[in-house]
Parts: sequence; structure tokens; C-alpha cells
Amino acid sequence: MKLDIKNILDSYFRDNDGDDTCPVCIEDNGERPPLYAIASFIRQHNLTLSSSNLELAWEYICGGNTSLKNEIVGLSSAGRLDNAAAQELHDKHLRSDIGVQIDKILMEAIQHIRATTQTIDDGNKNAIECENNMIEQADSIRARSGDVDIAIQKLLDLSKLMVESTRENREQITETNKKLASLQTELEQARNEADFDQLTKLPNRRKFERTLDEVLEKLIEDGQPLVLAFIDIDHFKKINDAFGHECGDRVLKLVADELSSLTNSKCHTSRYGGEEFAVIFEDHNIEEVCKLVDACREGLARRELVDLESGNALGKVTFSAGVAQCLDSDTKRSILRKADLALYEAKSRGRNNVLTYANDL
Repeated sequence: MKLDIKNILDSYFRDNDGDDTCPVCIEDNGERPPLYAIASFIRQHNLTLSSSNLELAWEYICGGNTSLKNEIVGLSSAGRLDNAAAQELHDKHLRSDIGVQIDKILMEAIQHIRATTQTIDDGNKNAIECENNMIEQADSIRARSGDVDIAIQKLLDLSKLMVESTRENREQITETNKKLASLQTELEQARNEADFDQLTKLPNRRKFERTLDEVLEKLIEDGQPLVLAFIDIDHFKKINDAFGHECGDRVLKLVADELSSLTNSKCHTSRYGGEEFAVIFEDHNIEEVCKLVDACREGLARRELVDLESGNALGKVTFSAGVAQCLDSDTKRSILRKADLALYEAKSRGRNNVLTYANDL
């Protein structure tokens, strides 16, 4: 029986009630979401339905890796894009060694902790042994007055041994603590690399999801206001088609820089995927957020852009935004859906605008 990949992929995004389990921005004018393009890519090249092939297809359809896209186009034109070639591309372009780095760092930390524990344990055993010997020598002094000088010398030797053993343990522990501090720094660096988009340098979707969870927890505990905005570059596919993916990458960086101006300790801007961005606003009401996002939109829309690499005039680049206030009754899933619906409506009404979520959307 032939697998209906479209239905399989579609079921991944929808639950039994037909509701979106993650927001997929559907373009107007009859354009289908990236889901269908991914399914078509898998079918066209007769690829197996694996996580690596799905990730490769997503990056090709929605990502900004120009060299990967060029290699896929070349292999596809030559009819050589099969599962083996797809795996090689995934290993080359998408398989980050961050996980391997983190595992290595953690294993080294565990080994050093074990070594430190063993050192402390050995030191304790030596100390106990020395203490017992010192007690014996003290008893010997009391019992045999004629051997006092010899007993005192033995006590001094045991004291010296204890001091040396304690000093060695302390030096070993200090050295291990330095190593653990270095490993912690490396681990934090590796985690940071895994949390940021390589092209725009913004936090990626993985980091966005964690930040949203943290802010939702504050909302539950402290009643802190939360507003979520989804932002999507208008007609981005046309930019890629007309000027190439490298120019498209530069447009993504430009919009990312513009949105980064909003970022502070209470505002978190992320690249959500493809040409879509997400901004979390803490301690802001929805009117304030709309003004901030709209001011950013207007500032970008007023500019006449030129691609400095090619000298081609790009004209105006605009974006659409959907903004939603998180209520006490909202869940993570519902606030994502509300912001996504507002974005869809903003694009349906002609793009280049900011629209707030309303119950009738």
C-alpha cells in the first residue's frame, strides 16, 4: 500500500478535533502552506518519511541555507537526489555537533566529579587512619614514660603525613573545580549556539518555545501581562525568485535587525521559521505593542532598498503582523493560535499592516 505522505504530514500538524497543533501561516490567493511543498518534495524524490528528510525538506523550502539549496537543485536536476544523497546533505549542512559537544562536556564533568569524590574519600580514609595511629601513640606515651621521645617523633611524623595528605587533597579539589568551571562555560556556550539562528543571530524557535513557557508561568503566578506578535515578511518568495536566495538572506537579516530594536529584558524577538518572526512582550498591554510593532513596520516600509551585493533595486520590503493578548484562560497552544489567526487576517486584508486578534477571526 502506498503511503499518502500528505495525509501523514497533515496529521502531524492536526489533532483529532481538526485543530492546529502548531501554527502554520496559510497564505491568501490560494497559496498552500509549506506543509504541502514539503510533502511534494518528499514525493518528487521518492524519499523515505524520516526525520532527517523532513528537516532537509523544511530547510530547502523555508530556510536560508543558500549553499544547501544550490546543492539540492544540482542533484535534483541530475536526477541523483535519493535517500543516500539526502542523508549526506543533512550530515553536511544540518547535523549540528552541538549535541555531541554537550554530551562530551557532561561526560568530562561527571568524570571529574567522580575523581574529586574519590580524592575526598581517599583523604578521609587517610585522615581516619592517621587519627587512629595518633590515638595509639598517645596511649603509648601515657603507658611507657621511657619511650616518650620515640612516641613524640612518631606523632610528629603522623601529623606531617596528615598535613601533606590534606594539602594534596585541597590542591586536587581546587584544580578539579577550575576544570569544572571551564566545562560549565563550554557547556553554556554550546547551549547558546544551539539556541540561536545562524543567519539572523536571533533566538530560534527552540529558544522561543522555552521563553514562552517561562513567561506563561509568570502570567500564572503573578498575573503579569503578556502579548504575542507573529510577523511575516510580505511576498518573500517573490524576493527569492526575482533576486535569488542570497539576496533573500540579506532581507531576512535586515528585518531581523529592525525587529531586534524592540528587544530588551521585557521583549523577546525570535526567528520562528522561514520568513516568520515571533515577539513576546512582557508587561505591555496590546495597544502599546501594536504601536511599537506598527512603528517598526512603518520605518521599514518607508525605505527604498537596494541590494548592495548586486546593485539591484529591491523597492520596498514590508511585513504583516498579528498581535494577541494572552488572557488568564489561554494556554500556550491557544495564544499561538490567536496570534497566527491575526497574522493570517492581516495578510488577507492586503498585507503591510498590524492586526490584533478578535474573537470573530
